[in-house]
Amino acid sequence: MKQLPDAFIFMKVGTHAGESFESILARKQAEYDAAGRIFWGYGGSVCHPLTQVQPFARRHVGEAGSIYLLMEYINSQADPELHPAQEFSVDGVNWEPMPEGVEVTGSKYALVLDEIQPGELELPSDQYSVGVGPSRGKTAGEYIRGRVDKACLSREVVASATPEDVDREVRKITHAAKLKDPFAVLLR
Repeated sequence: MKQLPDAFIFMKVGTHAGESFESILARKQAEYDAAGRIFWGYGGSVCHPLTQVQPFARRHVGEAGSIYLLMEYINSQADPELHPAQEFSVDGVNWEPMPEGVEVTGSKYALVLDEIQPGELELPSDQYSVGVGPSRGKTAGEYIRGRVDKACLSREVVASATPEDVDREVRKITHAAKLKDPFAVLLR
């Protein structure tokens, strides 16, 4: 990817449960080789698979033909309890066993990805805003602070910030992956 798309999912990434980011990437490549897709686990209260990621992704895939996850590497020390997911659901009603070769631990949700590619892009936080949910219209700089580590972002009109309030931080994107239908799933 040579330039930022108009809409994408943004996520801070790093060490997870004592596993280095490099090791996670190698494990996820093996997952892709075995299953033809990657389940990239996550948790938290933002970017819910059914109410935010899936509708946002479907809308932008309809407009642009694809949607991506853009990752910013940070010095993370996330250390959740390691309970491997046994099942996934696209709709919260019907559950299926995890695909052969796929392992997700310590996560309530997962993005469904194609291969993860390294890349260096710069994300100007004042040029993108939250594209779905209760924080829609907040600039990326206003929204991605503190413990908020992911967002559905687009170049849509930035509604909530005045010029003096805009955070002009530039985030370094280190990896990207195209999302695959169904884009995001629930895990248990």
